[in-house]
Amino acid sequence: MRKGTGVTRVPRAEAKARTRRRLIEQAERLFREQGYAATSLEAVAEAAEVTKGAIYGHFASKEDLLLCAVEAAPTPDHGELLNDTSRPPRERLAELGRRLALDEVTADDAGLAVGLELFAALLRNPEARLRYAADLRRRLEELVSTDADEPLPDIDPVEPWAIGHALYLGLRILCRLDPETFTEGVFEHAYELLAGLYSGPPGASP
Repeated sequence: MRKGTGVTRVPRAEAKARTRRRLIEQAERLFREQGYAATSLEAVAEAAEVTKGAIYGHFASKEDLLLCAVEAAPTPDHGELLNDTSRPPRERLAELGRRLALDEVTADDAGLAVGLELFAALLRNPEARLRYAADLRRRLEELVSTDADEPLPDIDPVEPWAIGHALYLGLRILCRLDPETFTEGVFEHAYELLAGLYSGPPGASP
């Protein structure tokens, strides 16, 4: 505390971290409300009450800002369900499909739209695409490390998780566009098929 002022000085590193979090929070809000392409860095700076120049002290570009937001997001945790080995993998995976179909994130059209804009931006930027791929691979490998089930001997342990992620992305898009076709049952049966990639006890069905 500075003598005679009663003002507590915030350490520089902490102040910088707070500004970074505020920029990410405001960027996420504006991307959802206005769209990624329509949101300028000036708008993000104004919402976060900093100068545009201050943004470049934290992020190299708007794509960097969006990627940082993606990287900061937690990985959904379904470990309690998926690692309940008292139930066969097929049953657990079918329930995962049902849960994902009903999850509020799946029904979040604004969040999905931002995600699709991110993919479009990544396709135009090879460096950013590689960075996104590295983060995705890291997350998938972390999930593999918590997996209580063993895949078949000729299956890369990352493969079932990669397929599951791809299923979710595709189903999430299509269920918002055509909910009559891409129902909860479609999610359930799609994930149930992943059980075929895992080994089961001798004589047991996967």
